[in-house]
Order: sequence, then C-alpha cells, then structure tokens
Amino acid sequence: MKMRFALDLAEPHERPVRHRTGPVLSGVSLRATRTPHLQPWRLPMHELADLVTVSFLDLAKVVTAHACGLQRTGLDELLFGPDRIEQSIDALTYAVHDRQIRREVRVLSGSGREEVEDLAVQERAVRNQLRDAERRLKGQRIAELTAAGVLPFPAATNDSRRLARAWLGRYLPEEKETLVRRLAADAGVAPSATVHIRSIPEKITRCIDNGWLAAPVTDVVRELLELDGLAFWRRIVADAARQDARDDALCHPLVLNRWRDQLTEALIEMAPSAHNPHPKHLHDLTLTGRHRHAPQLGQLHGRRRLFAALLQRRSESIRLITALNDGMTLAEHRDPSYKLLKQAGDQAYDELVRRHPDLYRHIRAHLARYETRYGRLQLTEPRAQLRARIYDELDRMRQAPLASPARR
Repeated sequence: MKMRFALDLAEPHERPVRHRTGPVLSGVSLRATRTPHLQPWRLPMHELADLVTVSFLDLAKVVTAHACGLQRTGLDELLFGPDRIEQSIDALTYAVHDRQIRREVRVLSGSGREEVEDLAVQERAVRNQLRDAERRLKGQRIAELTAAGVLPFPAATNDSRRLARAWLGRYLPEEKETLVRRLAADAGVAPSATVHIRSIPEKITRCIDNGWLAAPVTDVVRELLELDGLAFWRRIVADAARQDARDDALCHPLVLNRWRDQLTEALIEMAPSAHNPHPKHLHDLTLTGRHRHAPQLGQLHGRRRLFAALLQRRSESIRLITALNDGMTLAEHRDPSYKLLKQAGDQAYDELVRRHPDLYRHIRAHLARYETRYGRLQLTEPRAQLRARIYDELDRMRQAPLASPARR
C-alpha cells in the first residue's frame, strides 16, 4: 500500500543524541561514526530525499520547518508529490499533536509563557499545512479517478423505467446474478470475473487472485487475522505506543477495516483517561484553564501521547482504506471484462422485465404517482423507504397464488 515510517514517541528536543559506533577500519585509530542530523533540511536534496524515506522523525522535522516558513527549491515537490504526500500528512499529523501536547503541558504547569506562544504559532502553521496537504491529496485522487472515467459518479436516475428495472433486479438478486453469469460467459468473460462480491474481504481476495493487488497473505497476516478481540486490541495499542517499530501487518488490505474499527473502539475506551471528551480529535486541554500538579501532569502527558498516537494511526488507516478502494476500482475499470460485465448486466435487467412483467408493471404503477411527466420522477420521500414498501407488496403478490389453493 505505501511505505510505513518509524517514529519515536519521545519529543524531538528531549531525545538524547546517540552516536552509533561504526565499523573499525584498517589503520590507526580510524572509526566511522554516524552524525545525527539536527537540521536535516540543510542536507543536499538527494541526501534529504533518501533520509526522509527511511526516517519518520527527520521527515517530521522537515515538514514542520516547511510549514513554519522554510523555503527551498524542490522541497515542496519532495514533500507533497504523489509518491510522498501521504507520508507527509502522517508526519504533519504527528507534529500537530506534538506541538499541542507540549503547549498544554507548559500552560497547565504555569510556566514558559514565551515558549507557549512559540509552540502555539508553530501548531497553527503545521495545522494549516496539514489541511492544505489533505486538500492536495484529495485533488490528486479526484484527478486520477476522473481521468480513468470513474468520476463523476452518475446521478441517481429520475427515469421511472430505468429505476423500476433496477429495483426489479434488486428484488430478484439470485435470478439476476444467474443471468449475468450466463450472459457474461456467452460473451467470453472468465467465470472468476463473474462471481458476485458480497463483502469487502471477498472483493479484496478477488483483486489479489486476479493480480490487481499485490498483497500476499503471509503467515504473519494469517496470524493477525486469527487473533481474538482482546489480542488484536493489545496489538494495535502496542503498535501505537511503538512508533519507532510499526506493525506493518496491520496495513494489509484484509486487516485494514478491522484495524480502523478497533482503533475507534480503543479511542472511545481511552478518551476519559486522556481527559478527551470524544474520540474524534485531540481536544485542547488549556481551554479548561485548570493547573495540574507535576505527578498528575506526568501521567496525563503519557496518556495524551498514546491517545494522539491512536488518532494518528486511525487517520492513516482511513487514508489506506480510501487508497485501497480507489485502487481496486481503477483495476476493475481497466480490466477488459469490465465493459462486458456491464453489458451482461444491462441485458439481464431486460430479461427480468420480460420474465416478470407483472412485478415490473407493479413497480412502475407505484412510481407513476411521482412522475412530473412521462418517465420523469420527482420523489417526495426517501428512495429506500419507498422501495421497501413496494417490495412488501411484491412479496404479497407472489405469496397470493401459493395461498389460493389452500383457501379452496
């Protein structure tokens, strides 16, 4: 799906500098050492590109500096180009939470007014950059789907004939699916492409089997899929608490929806202990204006950090799910069987109307009450509600012939 980045939960300014001992080289007193980058944005662009690919913390520093006014030729394209914008959004999300929590600690402890103001300025700048990056990502997504013909989605039809035909097919799903498979097979479509998809896992599995999605189901993924609720909850919390060693198996397409749902449950459960009134976003604690003692503030700081990490992970899971759905849709549209299946579906609806003229006429008679002119609808109630009522009547129509001999 995309590259995950490692991240240390420790605040950047409090991280101790660790010099890694390098290999001993031939010669007297020669030793290679790795010098940490306190200002990675000063590196040559090719070195910076390599660094932000492997180090989430350095990426977070660079996107923060960029948001706070750093200008450099090529930096905007490096951070927000199609191949790295999602990682930069993840880093900006971390940076917003980091600045907010650090500002809260200083305000609630009653110290560092000047530093509080600096953190507030940085937080606003990073938050604005995050919103801009999210708009860019949405624009890139819309452009790609539009170019592929997926967007814009067709508006709901107001043609009563087409709507009646569609509702008849929805009322008789098994018969319609059988017709589609037969008609598609006659057109040369492989049987694997005509299998009706009833769930997201089935759709993902079909895309993997067809080679549209490169996501092998490894032993680690199988183990994750088999975990019970409590074990999976522990796994996602441990992942959020260890941002320097992320659990990449959670990003597997077959795990994504469960990961997102479990993150939401964890956020709901942990919100009270993090003094957050809801699981939607990180609430500003300084709005209460109540100071805390050092031990209480220390505990709260840790809970807020974990809560923020869970929020960050949930945002990531939602982006991954969106990218996955887009990818599967694009793959289906590009496959040669797509148009043939659409044609088979259209023919199947026509055949259902021919086989069940009484049911079709009953649906049309109901829809006729909402026609402003022949074949054009203006519904005054929700479609789902009207459709359910019509289906109840169709059920009674089909049951009446079965019940009549018994009454005789």
